[in-house]
Amino acid sequence: MSLRANLLYGLGLLVLVPAVLAATVLPWREKYVAFSGEGATEVAAARGQAARHAGVEWRLVEVEESPPKDPSRPLPPRTKIAVMLISARPLTEAASKWFGQKTGSCKFLATDAAGRVWSPATRSDLVERSDYAMTCRAFDADYNMVPLPVGRTLTIQVVYVVPADAFPTLSSQIRLSPDPVTIRLAR
Repeated sequence: MSLRANLLYGLGLLVLVPAVLAATVLPWREKYVAFSGEGATEVAAARGQAARHAGVEWRLVEVEESPPKDPSRPLPPRTKIAVMLISARPLTEAASKWFGQKTGSCKFLATDAAGRVWSPATRSDLVERSDYAMTCRAFDADYNMVPLPVGRTLTIQVVYVVPADAFPTLSSQIRLSPDPVTIRLAR
């Protein structure tokens, strides 16, 4: 092979290899960001303040301790039930429509000052049933997703089982998708 052919072959590889790597890696990056929250856009609110993203105002309303609803099913030692109330209020028409769409999701997490993270509890017998929402979607009387009217507040109740030492410093994280965004709400 001549020097010119070798140079053209080398230049072709220099262009082709990064393009193949990008086509292979970039779709997985989005899934990684959505799953882990790492590398996502972050919006944080100071204690008692609201965070605003994409026309929605998010607020950590309260974090309170709850006794177990069924004392015959005890909790693990040195743990508490933390009940978080989080409000979401659309400020724009586009944000209003987001609450009624099937695409996208929100994942709620509890964090403490030490950086530990907890997912919501899966036990349904921890607290009394309430009229609060359990997800960031709005539903009508027939359980069809509907837009949340502009200015109306959706209050979401999320229940966690956390170590007793974490309870005083709990705060909330909300991971939104399909656009990977993490909303941090301080207590």
